[in-house]
Parts: sequence; C-alpha cells; structure tokens
Amino acid sequence: MAKIKNVLFLCSGNSCRSVFAEYYAKWLKYTTYKDTLREINFDSAGIRHYFETPREGTIDYLNSKGISLEGFIAKDITEDLINKQDLILGFEARYHVRKLKRKFKHIENLDKKVYVLLEFAGQEDNWEIEDPIDMPTEEYNKILQVIEAGIHKSIDKIIEINKSE
Repeated sequence: MAKIKNVLFLCSGNSCRSVFAEYYAKWLKYTTYKDTLREINFDSAGIRHYFETPREGTIDYLNSKGISLEGFIAKDITEDLINKQDLILGFEARYHVRKLKRKFKHIENLDKKVYVLLEFAGQEDNWEIEDPIDMPTEEYNKILQVIEAGIHKSIDKIIEINKSE
C-alpha cells in the first residue's frame, strides 16, 4: 500500500459512527500522535446522510472526552471525495464497503483502498460494527469504544505503512 495521507470514515448516514471516528482520530492527531500524524487528514461521509447534525449519543460521548464537534458538516460520499482518499474505512462490510464498491465500480483501484475498520485494524473476524442510532446510552457507548480501539490499531498500521514508504 502506498503512503496514506487522507483517511475517510464511511457509515450509513454520517451521524454516529463515521462522525465519531473522524473527530476522535483528529483529536488523537493533535494529542497522542501529534508527531506521527501531522500530515494525515481525517474526514467522514455517509452513503446517504439523514441528519444535518450528529446524533446526541455521539456528541455526548465525544464531549465526555473533551472533544468538540465544531465545524462538522454532514455529507454524502461522492466520486470526488473518494478520489481524494488514500484509505476509506467503513463499519459494515455489506452496507458500507460493498455498497460503495458497487455504486462506484467505475473508479479504478477502489477495492485497494476500501476496508472495514476492524479488518484494516487486523482483527481476525467479527468486523461488523452495528449502527448505534436509537440505542440506550450504555450500548451506544460500547459501540463507540469498539470503534475507538479499531482507530488506535488502524492508526498504528497507518504509521507503519507510512514509515515503509
């Protein structure tokens, strides 16, 4: 894999998982990984965004970590957005990765930069991260914690890939 500079998190509606992943990764970029992620950009989109603002559970969880969602704008995935990315990480194989590959099958080498987050992170199986929308707070937060762990492992992998390039 070539050097990774642009990472996009993709979910169904760009209101829960992808928003969380984008802002958590950006926060890590400026805190824990400030020396190694300096040139990496993080973004998010949805197959089709349903809401203009993130869901309350995502806002509350990020706020509990001191992370602001200032500047967030919900967006749909587009060909231009795909072409700007070096890596696209979805949360469900069927609803994110396969749909994206089917909808944009004309984009050359798309399959070489699209993964399920936990797959890219090196998890052996159980890659699916369900949509937490409308779940009770405890379950919602557990899903975001799974994403958190996947982001840390994915960032470590990105750092290794970029060192080897």
